[in-house]
Amino acid sequence: MSDRKNIFPEEIELSEIVLNKTNHAFEMIKQEDSGYMKKTNIKGRKKMKTQAAAIAGVCILAVSSISAVAAIRHYWGRGMNGNLQASDTKQRELTENGIAKVYREDPEYPSLAVTDHGITVAPETVIVDDRFAYMSFRISGYSVADGAEPGFDMVDVYQGDDPEDDGSWINMYGGTMYDGIIPDENGHPVYEDGSPLEFNEDGSIISYYIDSNGDMEYIIQAGIVDLNDSLLGKTIHVNFKNLGVFSKGKFTPAVEGSWNFEMVLPAVSSARDFEVGQRVEGTGFVMDSISISPVSMEVHYSVIKVPEISEDEPGIPEVKGVVLKDGTRIPYLTEGGRIGYTDSTRTSAYHMAGYDRVIDVDEVAALIVLTSYDNDKVEVPISK
Repeated sequence: MSDRKNIFPEEIELSEIVLNKTNHAFEMIKQEDSGYMKKTNIKGRKKMKTQAAAIAGVCILAVSSISAVAAIRHYWGRGMNGNLQASDTKQRELTENGIAKVYREDPEYPSLAVTDHGITVAPETVIVDDRFAYMSFRISGYSVADGAEPGFDMVDVYQGDDPEDDGSWINMYGGTMYDGIIPDENGHPVYEDGSPLEFNEDGSIISYYIDSNGDMEYIIQAGIVDLNDSLLGKTIHVNFKNLGVFSKGKFTPAVEGSWNFEMVLPAVSSARDFEVGQRVEGTGFVMDSISISPVSMEVHYSVIKVPEISEDEPGIPEVKGVVLKDGTRIPYLTEGGRIGYTDSTRTSAYHMAGYDRVIDVDEVAALIVLTSYDNDKVEVPISK
């Protein structure tokens, strides 16, 4: 029998427009510098019944060559490090600064796992800023045939203690089993060892969900609903129900069970706020300010001229990437988030998005902004 484990002692008037409108992971070759877009476009409260491709990478536990003292590298796990790629240094920095938590380092880790019908699910890593939470869970005792897409029938995530309270709502931007695929430095999908993708006879991509230990990882990206809210220090419930496989959008259960968790998220803010005050070239928007953290950003605009809009195309500029001080361009950094006008007058707007990798906020020199659905981009420098 499963049980719940305690892991730690003004709404906008327009409908939320979820970014990255495609659900497919490989619609990325649109121009020379196009990137790999992998997030699902799940919209709304807190529940989902869908799977999409996720990405992961490899981190190394190393010993210092300078001294005899072991250096803890705070391994984020196979799935998390691909979903939110980070160097060893960044993994260590975010973990030691309290922005990330690696559960395997907790002496109580074995007691955090939940087992039902022979399947064990345990928390792996959580990374949080004011706006987003990235969570990974390890699944042991379940395997799938080659070519099958594993997943849960239902994943329910909410904050607080009452799932029916409107204040419990959390936006879900991604929930998926890690499939062994990551973006390379140019944003193109490859396997985690850097090798090119392989395909089945039907044209589908061959995925590798199971690691060398026979385990899988499930990755969640969730975010705030109210722009004035924050996830820092919040109590989050994550409930999984029924494990099986997806085929052509249909779920077939293999194990009927439930695995429920209660977790207190890290409470350390990593965001920095910048006043910009620059008009976005080719638009009627002025970028007023931006809040940047190592794992997400939030941009606020003043609207000089309201563009022609439709339900799916609000006409608001989207920050897609950044330019670093050394000239390095990361053109497709952001994925999963929200965009919209803050009220019915459409005099102000916002864009909030998570990343696919960890960045150094101090090294950001400019933002790469998508100004139209014709893929026009401009750079907006930000002052430090």
